[in-house]
Formats: sequence, C-alpha cells, structure tokens
Amino acid sequence: MNEVSEEFAIAEGEGDRTYQYWWEVHEEFFKNELHAIGREFTEDMLLVCERFEVIHVKGE
Repeated sequence: MNEVSEEFAIAEGEGDRTYQYWWEVHEEFFKNELHAIGREFTEDMLLVCERFEVIHVKGE
C-alpha cells in the first residue's frame, strides 16, 4: 500500500482528488475489512492496482 504512487491514487478520481484523501479512505476500508477476518492492516501490505482503458463504447 505504501508504494502506490500519488499519480495513481489521484487518477482514481475520488473525494477531493488528493493523495491524502485516497490514503485515509483506503486505510479505513482495509482496516475494517481485515479486522472482520481477524487480520491487521499494515502500510506495507500488498495491493494489486490496475488501470483500465475503454476500447469500445457500445453504439459508436
């Protein structure tokens, strides 16, 4: 998680589009989800980050 770039985080386009916002909401999300399965959040946990590209829009 701590290796996600600011550029990638901002590209998600959520909230106020800052890295700080991205970090806070993702940290809260992962803490809650991991707690539910008896695990702990760590800043160096592995995340898989993907980008998608629209290659066809139906009707165009």
